[in-house]
Amino acid sequence: MAFMDDRLGQSRDFFQNTEMVLDLRNRPMRSDEISALYTRLYQKSMVRVVEVRLSDHLSFSMAGEPKKSRAAVEADGESNDCVPVIVRNTCRSGVRVVSSSDCVVLGDVNPGAEIIAEGDVIIFGNLRGVAHAGARGDQSARIWALSFEPNQIRIADLVAVPPRGAKPARGRFEIAEIRDGVIQVVSL
Repeated sequence: MAFMDDRLGQSRDFFQNTEMVLDLRNRPMRSDEISALYTRLYQKSMVRVVEVRLSDHLSFSMAGEPKKSRAAVEADGESNDCVPVIVRNTCRSGVRVVSSSDCVVLGDVNPGAEIIAEGDVIIFGNLRGVAHAGARGDQSARIWALSFEPNQIRIADLVAVPPRGAKPARGRFEIAEIRDGVIQVVSL
């Protein structure tokens, strides 16, 4: 990090007040790493990270709006006019977050915490609590997390509990979605 700090300091005038897209399609990062990089870029060079790309079809603007790629939006024939709820910390036991669109958590969702969204649930951390995407029946909604160890996940009216003793795949973004009428978790 010292090398990066030196380079950013030397280039401060060049980068000052620029906007950057952080592309994580080939190198996943933990939520704390993304947050530290975001802060360091701004403090050292006044660079603002305006978007984080997670896959070819999903990116997350730092203004808080998860968005599909233009091709995905055209294929779906939809646009995302609702502003998502952004939680900028870890959700501890007893916390219940409800969103009328998407919900983005910049931290972990611990056991006893519950995230409910009418759209997607996107967690830049570990999911160990309960996540419910598509709360009003949207079966195309998804749950995204850096690690899946949930008590329970729900998409629309379907419910899934992980098998006992299942170990999550580390270091990969995981997505829960409905396929063939059941909730399945896939790694990116």
